[in-house]
Amino acid sequence: MSVLARPAVRFTALVGLWGLVGAVLWIMLVQVFLLAMNPFCHLQRPSTARVMVKSVDRDPDSHITDYVSVKQGEDERVLRMLKAEAADLHEYDEVWILNAWYSDGLRPTQYLLTPPRLLFEYPIMLLLPAAWALWRLRKARQVAEAAPPPPIRRTFTDDFHLRAQRFARPEATAAKETAENSDHTTEPP
Repeated sequence: MSVLARPAVRFTALVGLWGLVGAVLWIMLVQVFLLAMNPFCHLQRPSTARVMVKSVDRDPDSHITDYVSVKQGEDERVLRMLKAEAADLHEYDEVWILNAWYSDGLRPTQYLLTPPRLLFEYPIMLLLPAAWALWRLRKARQVAEAAPPPPIRRTFTDDFHLRAQRFARPEATAAKETAENSDHTTEPP
């Protein structure tokens, strides 16, 4: 019996999955709202890259971001990263970075590539596994609520009846006795 066949487990999983879908939709709604309300932002192509850190420079005008000079192949770039992430970087570190899907003057345009950051920046990627899990729960519910297969009918012969048939009187004697009994019942009293 599958774990998902239990109604309590299915209900808990459904609540968790729909909560996850709601959170993803909420994050996406907030991101679209921020994008619509900020006239100075522009969309950029999301991507990842492996870079080598050349230097970390403080941004005196921002309390959120710092500048990080990196070398990607032969090209040199200046990234705008979170202060906490930039503080952990040292010269000649090789790191993976994630370009955000939009850029503005306040928000960092690059982050260190980590699974939580990837899911927070692109939460829509969680909807596909959530849809698969919801489909799986639906199938488990159908299997659990399906009518059980009909039982296999087995006929057992009672030993008492077999024994009674073996010790029964022969049919000729039984017919003669029934004829005698019928003669006695037809005589007038």
